[in-house]
Amino acid sequence: MLRANLYEDRMMLDSYVSGDDCRACGFGSREEFVSKLRSGELSSSRCRMNRTRFLALRWAARPQEILPEVEVLQLPSPGPIGLFPLNKPGAHSPVLISGNSTLTIEVLSSILATTVSPFWYLVVDTLGHTVDMALVYGVFTAERVHRACLDEGLDEKAPRSEILLPGLAEPLCPELQKKMHGPVKTGPVCAAELPAFMGPDRWKVHGGKNF
Repeated sequence: MLRANLYEDRMMLDSYVSGDDCRACGFGSREEFVSKLRSGELSSSRCRMNRTRFLALRWAARPQEILPEVEVLQLPSPGPIGLFPLNKPGAHSPVLISGNSTLTIEVLSSILATTVSPFWYLVVDTLGHTVDMALVYGVFTAERVHRACLDEGLDEKAPRSEILLPGLAEPLCPELQKKMHGPVKTGPVCAAELPAFMGPDRWKVHGGKNF
């Protein structure tokens, strides 16, 4: 199987690691701590760090533990579009936006399955293209995202919520911000970085598997 590029090499793990994190796991340097995370030798049972934060850092260091193995798509593969509430979101819950490629939906769903935190998940019609290709073909645009927000009634359901675009869509932020009431930000390029990016206050991990 030819594995799809999920941009694991674009994650910025070091920016999430502090000296306190290293000391909580008994290490004197960030380099040693990150090395042990990447090798899989470090488990949450050996660390005094908050478990949610530990898992977020471990998944960013070892994305193969959380990302599904998906085959590269030769042609666009359209999935469902629309607004999907996750964990009973409210008016102030973040809005995660992505395209309707079945590959994208599968990957992002595997990450979202790790949290009990409330989110809105808005799937925009990109004609089945992954985000990178949708940007190339001009089917993932600020106007298209804004139209999807209007169609799904986000002005009423989440009027001031933070809008979070995929990392590759950063060029769309300025134009989309002019159209939206709430703040528009760019998330990580690789989905496995999302728990670390959101932080333990906004990404509560469910019971699940203990590492």
